[in-house]
Amino acid sequence: MMQKAIDAHFHIWRQKDQPWLVGPMVPRIFGPYEPIRRDYPIEEFLEDQKGSGVEKTVYVQTNWAKEDFEKEVAFLQKTADETGWPHAIVGYADMTADDVRPQIDRLMKYKLLRGVRMQLHWHETLAFRFAASADQVIDPTVRKNVARLKDYGLS
Repeated sequence: MMQKAIDAHFHIWRQKDQPWLVGPMVPRIFGPYEPIRRDYPIEEFLEDQKGSGVEKTVYVQTNWAKEDFEKEVAFLQKTADETGWPHAIVGYADMTADDVRPQIDRLMKYKLLRGVRMQLHWHETLAFRFAASADQVIDPTVRKNVARLKDYGLS
């Protein structure tokens, strides 16, 4: 009997929404990415995971342009409304903003939103960095904004 599972971190995308997928090829921490420089719609994901036992999914943001953070969540909510997938959404919010609450307020109208992610990992190689400094995660503004997530019931 197939064990049932929740895929707690998956992605779908339209290439046009991903600046990093349409721009020039550059070194990435995850290696060569030519095979994913194309659309990957929910229908293809569902076909790929067929027979895996996955019965629910959590979409995690895929680095749309920062100013399009709400468009990404809206796209995923619409996808879920039309197909029943995904079952939860982790969007993007800029934790380095003076006050992240206006961004989160905009996202809260999407019923599947469960959390936000801003990649803050550091790497010695400049091309692999997502954070402005090695200690950005302990910056007082970032910590204040992360703490605000509890006020919204978000992770």
